[in-house]
Amino acid sequence: VCNCTWVVLAVAPWAVRSEQLWVSVCTDESTKRMPFCDTTLDVDTRAADYVKRLPDDLKPGMMSNGASAVPSLNIPMYQWGSEGLHGPEQPCVTDPLSNVTKCPSSFPAASATATSYNDTLFKLIGQAIGVEARAINNLRNHTTQNVYGDGLDYWSPTVNMQRDPRWGRNQEVPGEDPVLSSRYAENYIHGIQGGEDTSHVKIIATCKHFIANSLENWTGVTRHNFNAIVPADDLADYYSVAFKACVTKGEALGIMCSYNAVNGVPMCCNSKWLQGTLREAWNFSGYVTSDCGAIENIYKEHKYTKDGPSAAAVSVKAGTDVDCGSVYKNSLGAAVKKSLVTVAALDQALLRLTKMQMKLGLFDPKASQPYFNYGIDKIDSTEHQSLALDAAKQAIVLLKNEGGVLPIKPGKTVAVVGPHMDATVDLISNYHGSRCVDRKFDCIETPFAAITKMNAGGKTIGALGCNVTGPTTAASLAQVVAVARAADVVVIMAGIDQTLERESLDRIETTLPPHQIELINTVLALRMPTVLVLVHGGTISLGPLKSSSPVIVDAFYGGEMAAAALASVLFGETNPSGRMAATAYPPEYVHEIPLTQMAMKVGPGRTHLYYKGTPEFKFGDGLSYSKFTTTLESPTAMTVVAAVSRRVTYSVTIAHAAGLPGKHTVLAMWRPVDTRIIPGLNQKLFDYGSVILQPGQSATVTFELNTHEALAVADSTGNKFLNPGDYDIFFLDGEAEVASSRLTVEGERRLVEEYTL
Repeated sequence: VCNCTWVVLAVAPWAVRSEQLWVSVCTDESTKRMPFCDTTLDVDTRAADYVKRLPDDLKPGMMSNGASAVPSLNIPMYQWGSEGLHGPEQPCVTDPLSNVTKCPSSFPAASATATSYNDTLFKLIGQAIGVEARAINNLRNHTTQNVYGDGLDYWSPTVNMQRDPRWGRNQEVPGEDPVLSSRYAENYIHGIQGGEDTSHVKIIATCKHFIANSLENWTGVTRHNFNAIVPADDLADYYSVAFKACVTKGEALGIMCSYNAVNGVPMCCNSKWLQGTLREAWNFSGYVTSDCGAIENIYKEHKYTKDGPSAAAVSVKAGTDVDCGSVYKNSLGAAVKKSLVTVAALDQALLRLTKMQMKLGLFDPKASQPYFNYGIDKIDSTEHQSLALDAAKQAIVLLKNEGGVLPIKPGKTVAVVGPHMDATVDLISNYHGSRCVDRKFDCIETPFAAITKMNAGGKTIGALGCNVTGPTTAASLAQVVAVARAADVVVIMAGIDQTLERESLDRIETTLPPHQIELINTVLALRMPTVLVLVHGGTISLGPLKSSSPVIVDAFYGGEMAAAALASVLFGETNPSGRMAATAYPPEYVHEIPLTQMAMKVGPGRTHLYYKGTPEFKFGDGLSYSKFTTTLESPTAMTVVAAVSRRVTYSVTIAHAAGLPGKHTVLAMWRPVDTRIIPGLNQKLFDYGSVILQPGQSATVTFELNTHEALAVADSTGNKFLNPGDYDIFFLDGEAEVASSRLTVEGERRLVEEYTL
């Protein structure tokens, strides 16, 4: 969806509360006794009664994201579009009683949070976003701020796949692996939708962008006209997996269809996917919104239909209920008159939309609903600040630590250099709200300030050297050399920002900008103890810097507490525990396969599942300051029958052998012993787990493998089969394979899931 931060921030930063959203609905004498206002009736009955009373001429406008009002029923306007990828994309709000102003929290970007491999954290962040979203909504002025962001439907999470490091929106998604992405989505959704009121939904989660969407604007091809040609096996095994989890496990109530076409059909009018897969095969009962402008793209960019009325008609019939745009509003009436679509089809969409509003409690009395009474104390609370710090700490990945440079002992002279040394807004990724009351971002701590604070008794000095995209000069490099030589340790804050990767902008190269490489090499030439810190969304290719840099720390976009978390890790207050959630490729990778190639196994292959080359850093890599041992207790070997689904439990003992207390994460993987069984597949993740240990402690962690769910893979038709043969079950601890087992599948090849995509 279009980045609408500017829309949100264009409103006054202090939104004085006038009234709760839809506070007067079902309270006036003319409507309160109508069946749609009767809370003793079920939602289906109430919604049907409401829709039958709607004037036909208003229905097209009610199916736009800025839904029109229904004066005859005293129903106000409603805004379907809001965002909350890693915090509410909302303004600061002021409580009129206390005159206290609070601003929304900003947690790490999803690409960062995913490296924690922590389902509990995923859910806690979803919960916090949902709570703050409701509180902010209660304090907005719904008369003056009825714009994008005013509703209770959040177009989050983004669960497209990090299939290629060039994609500009990699920062929004939880890595490259379908299992990890699925578990992230499931837990985030339960967090944001659920809560203390079991009768109502806190915030509707809308998974986006359905489906095979991971290109913005690359060498003349844009997301608005891209036709993603995707083989059936990749659709079944890779691109659809997280979306299926959104619906079947997370129980998301919203789905956003994407701009692109899939195999020739634009997604927002793709009945095969929206009806056949989403609603029929997966039993989705929520609503579908288009991405913003996607309905218009159907006829203007894809040339799939000839005009607005025909694009609106095919989209409604395919199952797209909301048009984020103006085509429905301007053209659906004409489509009905031309018999391109029936009023009954519009009513079906409006029934779904009304049920969502009723689940949110909009048609019910507000005084008794907890969510409508959340106040200023729920926003940017001490609890949420602590969660933001903990999440940022868990998201940091230590990739290299030669010579014991880290952790740094406080009291030394530390030089901080590089373009992100004074970063603030660059640390919080895209789709963020008004983090600071003054509408600036000076309340966000910089890495230089955080390191200075952590370096108690020492001296912290700094020199920028260059901006993210700006040049180095002889004078700027000389200044960097001077502060580096005066220090005991040098921390280089390098990376990229929204000028190089963002919505509507893909990268061409995945290396650091040349002037940053020059700065880094200048420092490394001094042969000082040096720490290279990377700030980014999509993975960075380091090239020669990988071997020449003694210490590499991947910090990603860590949110409002990114700097404090980084300093905590650098100085050993926190033991790093993150694991890479996406493959870091060598620089030449981007020249070996076009971004437009959606097939996963062609050429060099994509992701840890299929990449044929040698990555700079592997999926699952991540070091700590401690030594852990991992031992497989049981089973060391097992035989199962393909025809029967079995759940196998693997018990692994993790022991803390030396070093600082810390969290240790283990990934559970499988691969076929005979690669001919599943051509092209390297390995697959089936589970992960972690434990926090003090020195000398040990604990047992269990990993679950469902043979049909985990081991079945799609063939060229898209059907998923469990193939007989031997499989290696192995475990990754961030550095290497640490334990293994053999699983033998006997019997005939078993069809596990028929292709319905």
